[in-house]
Amino acid sequence: MMKRSKLVWIIPALMFVVFGYYVLAFGRLVVNETDSLPDNAFAMVTWPKVLQRGAIVAVEMPEALRQQYPDPHLFLTKRIVGLAGDEVAVEGDQICVAETCVEGNRKDGQLVAPLWTASVVPAETIAIFGESKDSLDSRYDVIGAIPIETIEAVGFAIPFPHRTELAEWLK
Repeated sequence: MMKRSKLVWIIPALMFVVFGYYVLAFGRLVVNETDSLPDNAFAMVTWPKVLQRGAIVAVEMPEALRQQYPDPHLFLTKRIVGLAGDEVAVEGDQICVAETCVEGNRKDGQLVAPLWTASVVPAETIAIFGESKDSLDSRYDVIGAIPIETIEAVGFAIPFPHRTELAEWLK
């Protein structure tokens, strides 16, 4: 029979091993290269993909961006604002998804692209927004709804220096 004092160490050690395996198998660190979100890095998992408003998702690059970003290891990373069935409303230059409203970006007095014209977020899709005014996201018809099967990972923001700060440190 094993002494109780050994069990005190075996159980946490096994938990550490299982957690370590989970992180290695399903964990991802995503670094944000743009100003589309206020945070610079995200801890993400590829399983389980718990989709809820406010979560950060990394999705396969939409067709509209694949020519500009052909690397299959680059992902569009934005915040979920709408789930299947949520209402979508457009008024002028503003689009609202599930009560989260953003303006379309204007350049030379014109919208940079037509706004998404759906009335609801379709089944098996989500709507994503960045937080900068020039974010290319679900607000525009060229991106629109994001199919759930294109979601690579789901996660949350973590403290991490911006790439410009890292470059300074490495000098």
